[in-house]
Amino acid sequence: MKKVLVTGGAGYVGSHTVKELVKNGYDVLVVDNLETGHRKLVDHRAKLEVADLADKEKLKSIFEKYIPEAVIDFAAYLAVGESMEEPEKYFQNNVANFINLLDAMNEVGCKLLIKSSSAAVYGNPTKESDIPWQEDFTECYRPEKSALLSGNWQGKKIAGEEFFQCFLDHYNSIYADRPELKLSSDEIIKLRIPMSIYGVTKLLDEIVMKKYDEFCGLKSIVLRYFNVCGADPSGGIGEAKPKPTTLMTLAIWQILGRVPELSIFGDDYSTSDGSGVRDYIHPSDLATGHIKALKFLVKNNKSDIFNLGTGTSSSVFEVISAVEKASGGKVKYTIKPRRSGDPAISISDPRKAEKVLNWKAKYNLRDMAETAWKWEINNSKIKIQKSK
Repeated sequence: MKKVLVTGGAGYVGSHTVKELVKNGYDVLVVDNLETGHRKLVDHRAKLEVADLADKEKLKSIFEKYIPEAVIDFAAYLAVGESMEEPEKYFQNNVANFINLLDAMNEVGCKLLIKSSSAAVYGNPTKESDIPWQEDFTECYRPEKSALLSGNWQGKKIAGEEFFQCFLDHYNSIYADRPELKLSSDEIIKLRIPMSIYGVTKLLDEIVMKKYDEFCGLKSIVLRYFNVCGADPSGGIGEAKPKPTTLMTLAIWQILGRVPELSIFGDDYSTSDGSGVRDYIHPSDLATGHIKALKFLVKNNKSDIFNLGTGTSSSVFEVISAVEKASGGKVKYTIKPRRSGDPAISISDPRKAEKVLNWKAKYNLRDMAETAWKWEINNSKIKIQKSK
């Protein structure tokens, strides 16, 4: 199996994965609307079709033209805070457009999918033993009410179950004529776990994928990865968004003078230094994880879910420190209130991926900071202002 279609392949993680795919001999077609992706990040050995997944006819024509054997999907919005303020935008791009992709795959008989998911599906730990996150948490935990924090729905500030029901009603109204996509009571309970609309959209995608497996045999691997930072060690590709979302890139941008101050959302969490704690992972490690997952899916034709993370915890302040050491600069920051949708702690248990996929992350936080800094310097014309 060699022909792979990669949605969002001109983006941050997508471009790293495309590079790894072509290095391994795959024939790769990238489909990207270039809203946040860049042509120059797409490996020259891959083909590129500029298209939006919202355009069903264009998408179907691409599938009919190239007849891919498998799809790797990265096309999604991923800013947690923005998802709480613009939930319908996130529904359209992360859910409705994804269902368009699944429909196109089904119509042409492409039955293998690797899906970029997120640790945001886990929400906030309910007890100490929940951390590190294991894949079956979303199957075992059954909350009575939604954990959604405060957000906006059609101009109204709401939270919790009310917010969740608005989102659920929107889904039900859009797919009222698709009985195969109707959510069961157990699936609705599961969707109450995430704290953000972003997390809800990702978990809903996972649920929808299972439905496609059941009614048309579309097999898929869900990769729940944790906080991405770093860049390709060669310095050729990295996070090149007009408005970066990763903490490490934003810290580097502050040192480079692109932003006046870095915003730290909360220093009053019940963590070692009061800041949020995360599991950070390098995009090159994620790329190899996608290759391993694809090979597993081709060999076993079996749907499954895997965490991709290091299993190591790092706080916001530790990430800032790593950036300062890599750059020789000093990050100026200001403390702001906690951001809606952010959990206090999120660390992966990657043992399942290690055992089943024979995959393990090799880059540490220092590597991430050094490669991210190298990428920015190679691609920046802004003079570095080091601290005195």
